[in-house]
Amino acid sequence: MLLIFFSFTLTAVTWNCSPSPEIGRQEKPAKVVMGYYYSGNREKFGHEDIEYRLLTHIAHAFTKPDQMGNLIIDEGYIYPELVQEAHEHGVRMIMGIGGWGRCEGFPGMASSAVNRARFITQVVAFCKRHRYDGVDIDWEYVSNPDEKTNFVLFIEELSSTLKALDPPLELSMAAPSGHFWGHWFDYEELTDDFDYISFMTYDYHGQWSDHSGHIAPLYSCDDDPCGSMSDTYDYSQSRKVPNEKLLLGIPFYGRSFDCEGLYKKFQNSRYYDYRQAANFLHSGWEYMWDDCAKVPYLQDPEKKEIICFDDERSVSLKCRFVIEKEAAGVIIWELSGDHDGISPILLETIGREFR
Repeated sequence: MLLIFFSFTLTAVTWNCSPSPEIGRQEKPAKVVMGYYYSGNREKFGHEDIEYRLLTHIAHAFTKPDQMGNLIIDEGYIYPELVQEAHEHGVRMIMGIGGWGRCEGFPGMASSAVNRARFITQVVAFCKRHRYDGVDIDWEYVSNPDEKTNFVLFIEELSSTLKALDPPLELSMAAPSGHFWGHWFDYEELTDDFDYISFMTYDYHGQWSDHSGHIAPLYSCDDDPCGSMSDTYDYSQSRKVPNEKLLLGIPFYGRSFDCEGLYKKFQNSRYYDYRQAANFLHSGWEYMWDDCAKVPYLQDPEKKEIICFDDERSVSLKCRFVIEKEAAGVIIWELSGDHDGISPILLETIGREFR
């Protein structure tokens, strides 16, 4: 793995990051559609496979900080063809920082003014050099009072720096779906610093939960305590996140549970992208629709396993929920999940609903 450390100063940054002259010419969805592009999938899902016309933003996942505030860029992350193609289609490129399993450097980086300044300087330099239009912070998760305080300082300093640029760069964050981790994030104080706060309204159930269930239900059912998109929306309102800055998550993947149905004990859970999950229908699995949660799941012929996922019907309902609540739009994890080389079914559904 190649690790690249950046140590440019702000005064040395002179690269041109003006938008492509093609920006704005494509028809755009009426809502924000921010799709995460995972750099690790580059070999099987390249820049030429993306339906840019259906997106407003691409969040390029992921870079990360180290404990001293250096920006770490993994080998294969730098992808000028992706940035160029996005700009030619009027799509804004956002540098994703962090992500699950990549956040060990955040506490040290945010713990001192020197480290924060070093990191912010390097982030801005990288964005300008590689023509990114913004930054998405995905710290999973702030987990104690000191980190909560330092996160506020970091975001305030980062936002101030990004807004002072010409042109300014956007700032967003990927937020946990509820109170358990969310109470460590001071949304009320930081609302003005973010362009968007994106709640990850998925993974309500998985290997970490003590029972099976939908990974991204629209509504909670059967007194299940794990939450839903609707619950998270209500939580965002209680935390004073304005709707015009609120993005809600749609997963292009599913998870299996080795048990006979919903809300049961299980041993193992596996990850499948949408296309993989849908293909189980060709192997004798039964399609089930949960009219309470408004999402589907699959049941194996022997009734020993289920797969919970999202399909066209549930994605359509979630987009209508976003419209009804007047939220800003959606985030997608992640864009390769419904790619089959022909038509991105779920992304097409989002585009249709938002137009």
